[in-house]
Amino acid sequence: MPIKNMPQPELIILTDDIRLKKPNETEWNKGIEWYGDRDIMYYSEGKTDETYMQSDITRMYSYLSKAGELYFIEVMADNVWHAIGDVTLSEENFPIVIGDKRYWGKGIGTLVIGKLVERAREIGIMRIYVPEIYNYNERSKRLFTAFGFVKVAENDRASSYELYL
Repeated sequence: MPIKNMPQPELIILTDDIRLKKPNETEWNKGIEWYGDRDIMYYSEGKTDETYMQSDITRMYSYLSKAGELYFIEVMADNVWHAIGDVTLSEENFPIVIGDKRYWGKGIGTLVIGKLVERAREIGIMRIYVPEIYNYNERSKRLFTAFGFVKVAENDRASSYELYL
């Protein structure tokens, strides 16, 4: 379902070698590589004892693609585009995962969030809510607060953030 009745673009170019691509259902299986990694699950889902199976990936991407604009984060390497993570722009959630750890700390998350905050403004979103960032996930907290997201709630395991546009 398009956000604010605006069609989702197939591609959003961030740099010459980084882009966001709207995945089709046949590409969703790429997520198993990321969500099959315990480190990824710890930071994104707060789980240390399990990883996602393909059915979990399908259920998650099905929900995210209906709740907002689901994109795969892709990088150009060896003249081929490679999916390295995912992000969803939604008014009620803004999950981002850099699933290929070789790309952690390279500023890709900053590029992605910056571009999608810009898109949110363009399509008339007034507020973006991030329901849960785990207290130990310092990178995500820094990423979102750098764009002006403010903490609006917290408990012993996580905090919620929002940004008014």
